[in-house]
Amino acid sequence: MSQHTRRYSLLGMMPALILVTLVTIGLGAGYYFASAQNSFPVTWSQNPLMIKFSARSTTSGSAPVSFTCSPSIAPVTLVAQSSAPATISLTVSPSAFTSCGSTPDNVVVTASCTASATASGTCPGEYTGTVTVCGPSSYTCLKKALVVPITVQNKPPS
Repeated sequence: MSQHTRRYSLLGMMPALILVTLVTIGLGAGYYFASAQNSFPVTWSQNPLMIKFSARSTTSGSAPVSFTCSPSIAPVTLVAQSSAPATISLTVSPSAFTSCGSTPDNVVVTASCTASATASGTCPGEYTGTVTVCGPSSYTCLKKALVVPITVQNKPPS
C-alpha cells in the first residue's frame, strides 16, 4: 500500500473516530449529570450539632442526633471528619445502617482530644467537623452533611 493510499484511508476513518469520541463524551457527561441530580437528600434532626466540653475535666464531648433519607437507600455508612485530625478526632456511633429511609436513625457524635493534644495541652480551641452519609457504595456520599462546631474550653464547665 502506498503512502498516498494510507493517507486517504486515515482521512476516511476520521469522521468515525470523531463520532465515537463525541458519543463517549456525551454518555460520560450524561451519566455525571444524571447521578448528580439523583442524589439522595439527607435530613438531620439538628444541623449544626454543637459539641462543647472542657479539656480540664474530660477529653471528649458527645451529642445525639438523628437523620432520615428521602427516597430510601440501602445500605449506608456514616463518615466523620475533623478539621484538625491531629488535635480532635470525630466519631459517630453506630457508623453503619442496613438502610436509611423515613424512619429516623439515631446516632451519637463524639469529639475527642487526641492523646498527643491532651499531653501537650493544645486541645482547647474552636474546631469544625462533618458527618456525611454514604451509600450504597463507599464512593457515593449523599448531600447535606451534618456540620459539627466543636468548642474545647480550658476551664471547668460552668
